[in-house]
Amino acid sequence: MLIIFLQEFFLFVITKAILKKRSIQLFDISFVAVSLGVTYAFYSLLQDRVSFLVVLLCIIYAYWYEHNISKSVIIAMEITMLSMVADHLASLVMLFFDSMRLYLLLFSIFQSLLIIMVYTVRLRTNCKPFFEDQKLNRTTAALLCIVYLYIILSEGWKNQANVIFSNLIILLVMIGLFVIIYNEYLNNVKSKYEVQKQRIQIQNDTRYMNEIEAHYNELRRFRHDYQNMLISIDEYLKTDDLEGLQEYYQKNLAPVSNRVLKEKYNLEDLSRVKVKSIKSIPFSKLSYAQSQEIEVHFDLKEPLIDITVNELDLDIALGIMLDNAIEASVGHADGEIMSAIFIEKNSTVFLIQNNVFEQLPPLWKLKEAGYSTKGKNRGIGLNSLSKIVNRNENMILETRVLGAVFLQRLTVKRVSQND
Repeated sequence: MLIIFLQEFFLFVITKAILKKRSIQLFDISFVAVSLGVTYAFYSLLQDRVSFLVVLLCIIYAYWYEHNISKSVIIAMEITMLSMVADHLASLVMLFFDSMRLYLLLFSIFQSLLIIMVYTVRLRTNCKPFFEDQKLNRTTAALLCIVYLYIILSEGWKNQANVIFSNLIILLVMIGLFVIIYNEYLNNVKSKYEVQKQRIQIQNDTRYMNEIEAHYNELRRFRHDYQNMLISIDEYLKTDDLEGLQEYYQKNLAPVSNRVLKEKYNLEDLSRVKVKSIKSIPFSKLSYAQSQEIEVHFDLKEPLIDITVNELDLDIALGIMLDNAIEASVGHADGEIMSAIFIEKNSTVFLIQNNVFEQLPPLWKLKEAGYSTKGKNRGIGLNSLSKIVNRNENMILETRVLGAVFLQRLTVKRVSQND
């Protein structure tokens, strides 16, 4: 019974390591205590098959953090198989020396080394214990369950040393195959991201060039109008017609002056954004907002040289945030978008806020897939934004409604920080 308790305790510790959760909460202590009690209560009934109950408890424990059944099953199967490796190594050494007393000590040593290895890999790499593809997760979970059942059921055969050795080989092969498959999966995902990133970069560059061309044409028109205004003023001055000049100014020049002041560009600070993909998004979006007669502001006090997250994900996130702000402001005379980038010691903060002109539902409702205040089949923005943030550990999104202002603050941590 002591061995079962020890195995169960190590399983929960490895689960914490795989989940990348270093802090111990009241829930963790309570769940382990309840699990040990449940295992003790059912041990006399289940005997050697109590491991099924332990695995079920691990799945429930992982589900508390992941809220996804296939991911939880994969995590539980992975830690169970890693624990089995430690168990089989300890059993083989015990059988070699023919001493039952060595098992508990060897098992504890191997499990401790396993915990250190898992923590080291999880904390120093971005590897995750599961895939982002749900179909692939379900298939992997089913295969791992089959292998687990085979290992457990075969332990009852005779010739234990041979069975333990063969099962150890199977476990190591399965772990090796999983590592290879996961590595190939990461390479495929990386390739897709690169292709998508290049496509979006081309689109952003095209938008950027179009905006530059539009601004250049506008500058040419303004220069032409300015020359005409100077010529007309010169004629009034030549004839000393000050009364006519005053009337001309009030009718023609004052409205133009007000329009220029109203439509002045507040995007000069974008020149401090040195990351091209990031620069093109606010430039094209805010320029478009200006063309829709929305007052825009952009603030950045020091150069933004680099970022520490996937550029494509950040591009899409900023695009969604700005699109939502534009959609909420367009058509309103007082429409205004305030945007800024703040470079702090350990993070870069992207801030976007816009005026609210209608009653908004609760924030959790806005994040539901398919929901939109503008009609059906348009509510994909905030839901997609939440998914992007959730898959990037260095991203933190804060969304608030402060009176008549909708505020979104996207923080990108420069150094990976874990719980």
